[in-house]
Amino acid sequence: MPCFCFLVLFSACQTPAETRTEPNAYYDVENFVQNQIKLFSQQQPSIEKTMVVGEDEEKRNTRAVDWQKEMELFLQADINKPAYRLSYATARPDSLTYEYRLQTEEDLPVRFLKVVLDEDNGKPAVIEAKISSENKLYESEKNLSMRCEERAGIWQITSYRIQGFQELVISDRKPFDVRVIVQ
Repeated sequence: MPCFCFLVLFSACQTPAETRTEPNAYYDVENFVQNQIKLFSQQQPSIEKTMVVGEDEEKRNTRAVDWQKEMELFLQADINKPAYRLSYATARPDSLTYEYRLQTEEDLPVRFLKVVLDEDNGKPAVIEAKISSENKLYESEKNLSMRCEERAGIWQITSYRIQGFQELVISDRKPFDVRVIVQ
């Protein structure tokens, strides 16, 4: 009993953890993509996927999609990280478009991010990003593009594309192009 009282007193004296919710510096791509992952995990829509690596092309239709893995690169395109807060120059060419370019002195994987909102509902209609990485042994570039629209009253991804290349010092550059239509 004395031990229990001590625990109650000890826990009552602790100050609650401080929760700081700073507004995002950039458009919240991660939240949008996470919501799409939840939606598609429940709906399980079929996709038509075309993959081209070098000269090889493969096409398939499926409903068996791990949406967390499928959307991983789009999640990586999120730039709302505390360490990135001052790393991007922001442009607003019009009231519906957000463009973020990496400052020249920065060395981060997301080089460019563009979000175009739908005029009627303010939700992302287009998301584009460029992700690059480079070291002495490896170089890669991925250009991401996502299109969204309303279907059956729900705003959702209708197609996306990932194109780019990978190059190892010991091998030639391998271009790739993945195109997906969500049906």
